[in-house]
Amino acid sequence: MRRPPRGGFLLAQPDGTAVTTLDPLDRLDQKTFLAHLHPFDQLPEPDLERLAQALTVSHHRAGEVLLKAGETPACLYLVIDGAIWEADDTQAVLPRPSDGPLDVSKRNHPSLVCVIAPYTSGDVFDVQALLEGTSQRNFVAGEPTRCYRLPRDLFLHAVQTQPALANAYPRKISQRFEALRGLEEARDMAAFAVAKIRDAYIHPPIFVTAETSIHETALAMKANKTKSVLVRCDDEIGIVTATDLREAAIVQRQSVDAPVGTLANYELIDMAPDDFLFNALLRMTRHEINRLVIREGSTIHGILEQIDLLSYLSNHSHLIALQIDRAVSKDELKWASHDLVNVVRDLHNQGTKIGYIMQLVSELNKKVLRKLFELLAPPEVWENSCLLVLGSEGREEQVLKTDQDNALILRDDFSHPELERLTGEFTECLLEFGYPRCPGNIMVSNPYWTKSVAAFKDELFEWIVHPTPDSFLQFAIFCDAKVVAGDENLLRHVKDRMYRLLGDHRAFFGQFARSTVAFETPLGFFTNFVLEKNRAELDIKKGGIFPIVHGVRSLALEYRLPQTNTVDRITALSQRNLFQPSFGAELIEAFNYLSTLRTEAGLEKALQGLPQDNYLNPKELNKLKRELLRDSFKIVNEFKKFITYHFKLGMIG
Repeated sequence: MRRPPRGGFLLAQPDGTAVTTLDPLDRLDQKTFLAHLHPFDQLPEPDLERLAQALTVSHHRAGEVLLKAGETPACLYLVIDGAIWEADDTQAVLPRPSDGPLDVSKRNHPSLVCVIAPYTSGDVFDVQALLEGTSQRNFVAGEPTRCYRLPRDLFLHAVQTQPALANAYPRKISQRFEALRGLEEARDMAAFAVAKIRDAYIHPPIFVTAETSIHETALAMKANKTKSVLVRCDDEIGIVTATDLREAAIVQRQSVDAPVGTLANYELIDMAPDDFLFNALLRMTRHEINRLVIREGSTIHGILEQIDLLSYLSNHSHLIALQIDRAVSKDELKWASHDLVNVVRDLHNQGTKIGYIMQLVSELNKKVLRKLFELLAPPEVWENSCLLVLGSEGREEQVLKTDQDNALILRDDFSHPELERLTGEFTECLLEFGYPRCPGNIMVSNPYWTKSVAAFKDELFEWIVHPTPDSFLQFAIFCDAKVVAGDENLLRHVKDRMYRLLGDHRAFFGQFARSTVAFETPLGFFTNFVLEKNRAELDIKKGGIFPIVHGVRSLALEYRLPQTNTVDRITALSQRNLFQPSFGAELIEAFNYLSTLRTEAGLEKALQGLPQDNYLNPKELNKLKRELLRDSFKIVNEFKKFITYHFKLGMIG
């Protein structure tokens, strides 16, 4: 018989489990254990004490089944030490009990094929089964393990009466993601409270004389893309707005040749650039105006528009979009593009959902590329070509600047003597703007990615009919393409050919989808996460984001879905009843959460001046975030199994 802890008694339960009752000294240990475990650490002292007193210790041999699929659990398990495996009940081959740990040195051990996730010290299971009534999985001891056991009725009562537990243990994983977002949406206004007017965008001053006609003033506004100009009248400075011009010409029916000086307001309301933005907002509100003149002594710095002030309060995205639109040179465009990291940081700090950040940043990136193409390409090139963004940019899932992935489709029989110089300059400009060179050379400066419609169709034939490992990657990047500038019909012609070829070669789908399961999910058997060799980090893209993206992409191609965005594709697939709507929702939540963690890690590295990559250290996450990361990887594993079954990957040699 095992020896119980100090003064305790080892009792045999009807199911054969050895359960230890504890003496008062040991209860101090279990209270400490519980007090350091989220969300129990949020409980009031009396409730924590009451739950701690109800805990018992159970001892389990390696291979012992603690909970079977379909059973109603009698308690909540809290792992003290050892390891518990959560295994798929439909395929699991359970190991025979033994006193020692199982040999898991070989990945093809039959007991490991269906392991969904490990549970180690400080982990709890199975909350979902307790809330829903029955377990969906088997839970098996992977080595000699000790657990605290909290009776089912006591746990459920605590969840119903304690907000800390109710918020941490809702019924759906998607609700847990929502709860985390709720915790992180509380952002203070300190940054705005100390921000100065010079921190916001100030429109450069545009001057006209009082004798300038209404028509000429309107042309000046249009040329400078502004809604107001300053009017010089002798020693006075006034302001006239686009609204003033419309009122005079349309409502009052004044001649457009009349001087603008009589329309100007010479009682300017101004502020200094070092004054606070908060004061500027108060002054605009008090005087019911939409703009302020910013001046320092006799020097006028420009105009602060209300929309720019409010944009600064929320984020810098409006400012950058305006700067991109107004850029008339590569240098001006470069200056605008360099602030994109700050946009991402501001939006994320204010609790903006990652999906919205992706879409906004994607639009800003496309604006940069479109404007650059407009500045470099002569009209005949613009009219006879189609500029594409590929990969994550095409899916609108790029957050921070990473590799360039772009291509150019040319109209058949079109050529231009300056094309090679133009595409080379395009790539070099993006490098200056902070977009790194693609390691695979998937850029318009590479002739392989700048060619005619017919040439791309020929390439598709090779990719689909005679695929190679390299061509699978090239095809995956291309099929997410989205038009940035030029004639969209050129891409449509190429994709029509793509779908016809796929319809004639159905075997391609399974071969293409196989990459979904090419990488191991970084969940270990005796530790929470599997880290990369020689570094204390895991690759969140390879281990979690890529399997979702590629698996969903494979399904979208098979069903000829027009969407390129992963979340949009999952939604469309759910609407086709390909999988349960609840699983589709959890897949979206997992994808968004993994993308959020990747963004947070990237922002932190950008702040430290480190290069961007896809690695993060799970030890730097708090307990709740680590649990959600593990839940996300569990969903990834479930999705991999679905892809394996759907495309019959086990039958593909």
